[in-house]
Parts: sequence; C-alpha cells; structure tokens
Amino acid sequence: MKKRIIYFSLFTLCLASCKKIISIDTENAAPQIVIEGRINDQLIDQEIKISKTIGYTEANVFPKISGASVTVTDSKGNTYIFKEGTTPGTYINKMKGQPGVTYNLNVNAEGQTYTASSKMPNVVKMDSIGVIKNFFFGRERKTAAVFFKDPANETNFYHFNLYVNDVLSERFYVNNDRLTNGNDLRIQLFFKPPTNDHDSDELNSNDKIKIEMECIDSNIFDYWYALSQQSNRGPNQGTTPANPTSNISNQALGYFSANTYQVLSATVK
Repeated sequence: MKKRIIYFSLFTLCLASCKKIISIDTENAAPQIVIEGRINDQLIDQEIKISKTIGYTEANVFPKISGASVTVTDSKGNTYIFKEGTTPGTYINKMKGQPGVTYNLNVNAEGQTYTASSKMPNVVKMDSIGVIKNFFFGRERKTAAVFFKDPANETNFYHFNLYVNDVLSERFYVNNDRLTNGNDLRIQLFFKPPTNDHDSDELNSNDKIKIEMECIDSNIFDYWYALSQQSNRGPNQGTTPANPTSNISNQALGYFSANTYQVLSATVK
C-alpha cells in the first residue's frame, strides 16, 4: 500500500512539473501595405484599394493610402490610369476587361513599387441558382446552390459570394475542377451571417438570395482557398492562421485579380 502511495505521489509531482506558463508577445509589428484590386469583364468603375495593416492592440480602423500612382497595362498594349476617387485610398478607372488578356498592376506608394499580374480566364456560364433541401439528423435545412457545366478542355477555378437578404455571407467559397473536370456541377453554399449579426444561418421561405460567380486564375484561387481554410471553421478546425499567399510583389498583402463576373438572384420557396 505504501508503494502505491509513493508511486501516486511521484506521478502527481510529474504532472505538476509539466505545467508551463506561456507568455504571448503581442507587440505591434511594423505596418504592411495591403492592395486589393479587381478587373472584371463588366464596363464599370474598376477599383484598386490601398491601405495599411494595424497593430494587434490598435482600433480596428485600417489607414487608407492616398497619393499613390496606380496604373494597369494589358497584353494588348493598353494602359489604364487609375485616379483616386472621393473615397481615400480607392483608385478608379471605368473600363471593361477581356477574357484571355493578361493585366499587369503597377503601384507606387510611399516610395515603394508593387507589381502584380493576372490573366482573365474564359467565361464559364452560370446556368441557374436554387435551393437544395438537406436533412441533418432528421431535420430539414435549405441551402443555396449554383448550377453550371464545367468545360472539359481547360482547367478552371471559381470564387463565389453569397448574399441573403442583401447580407454578405462571411464564408469564403472557392472551387476548382481537379476532380470534376467536364462535369455538370451543383455547388452548395452554406450561409454564415456576420459575426455580430444575430440572424439565423438557415434559409427560410421568402428569403432573397443572390450569388456572384467569378472565374479566377490559379494564384487568386490559392489566395481565397487559404482564407476559406482559416475562417469560420470552429474550434480545432482549419489551419493555423497566417497571411494568405499574395500575387503582389515586394511583400505586400492582398491580391490583384482579373476575373469574369456573373450574378443571379432568386427567392426561397
């Protein structure tokens, strides 16, 4: 009996000695530039936004960078000058991108130069959107879905945005055709309301849904896919948080995407 007491005491002491207080260093890192730009195939005011990161302990307000020089050139020899609009840090040019054309971004901001390149893919037509009824543990749940046919003769990458009653879902939706090349696709998009929104994540009758579909290049797929793996996946799920790989030079964060754009709306029955 005495041996058991001694063994138990030693075991308890070992457990106690394994405890270690870990101090996390949350000192603010140096700010980094963030560039977020899209060129799509619609004749609209294309926007390139430039801002800076903030420190861990700072208020959630990202400084906008004004006075930058922003140009976009394409593989057909055209040059587009982006001018800062009424919103600080947002640079605008009304233009229409073309599938198959490569677009090159050049930004000069605060004495540094940043470049990026993106080739606009071909359009893959979105056939329709709708609602799928799923059953979880005997309970029905309605889910938004997009339907289209993936082309068999090319590699394709897709990015989607889902709105429910004009509220943008916080999930990131991306897809590629690595396992579904040439197939008729039905992609379900599970709604995630904003973090501070108390609305349900379920779809109900008479809800208005809107789905935006972008055909993107492989670099932009990697960017959105990394975000999808890190966000809104619950405890002990997903990957370790890190900055997604950017296609912009000089260690800038963000992305520059040349992509096609489509949008469809529907009402939940």
